[in-house]
Amino acid sequence: MIEPTGPLPSTVYWRRRLAAIGAALVTLLLVIWIVGLFSSKEDEPAKSANAAAASSSNPPPSMSESPVASSSSTTPPPSPTETTPPPPPPGPPQPCGDDVIAVVAKANKPFYTIGDLPELSMDVVNNGQAPCIKDIGRQHRELTVMTADGATLLWSSNHCLASVGSEVRVMQPKEVFNYGTKWAGSTSKPGCGAHTRVGPGDYLLVAKLAGKASSPVVFRLEW
Repeated sequence: MIEPTGPLPSTVYWRRRLAAIGAALVTLLLVIWIVGLFSSKEDEPAKSANAAAASSSNPPPSMSESPVASSSSTTPPPSPTETTPPPPPPGPPQPCGDDVIAVVAKANKPFYTIGDLPELSMDVVNNGQAPCIKDIGRQHRELTVMTADGATLLWSSNHCLASVGSEVRVMQPKEVFNYGTKWAGSTSKPGCGAHTRVGPGDYLLVAKLAGKASSPVVFRLEW
């Protein structure tokens, strides 16, 4: 089988064998090339699909990494703080006007027995909104007892005034100054003259400060 036989010369048969072998080799190479070509075309779509998936899962750096300036993020520089100057300190207290001073007469009981010593007093109050100065010395204060109709003055705490002098006070708002004495139940006269005991009945108590009088307060003497 290796050595060709036939009517033709042996060289002819060797040439035919070589041609057949070469054709077979060419055919084999052609088949291998075609198979490789198709396999490479099938891999390309898969690679492109994988690349597209990878690119879709990762956002572009310009969207995730690049900061975007917002108009609300920029704030103007703080303006200097405006401070209100404190109010000036109040000046010294001024004299109290009669419109802010209240004078109140007070009797410690509504009625007494003849021979008792009724306790009579007066309150001086600053009804204003600010402190003020008032001289409430002894010569400016007066307690008086009058008849029930207010027509006759029977007794005054200043008729027998033993001492005088000023008593200048800085009166705070709503501050109360109280002054009182005991009444012997008798009349009096300027210069501390003779006294006469009064009888039972209703009497009026009026307090005064520098001429400003309180409302009258009624009290009674009984047997």
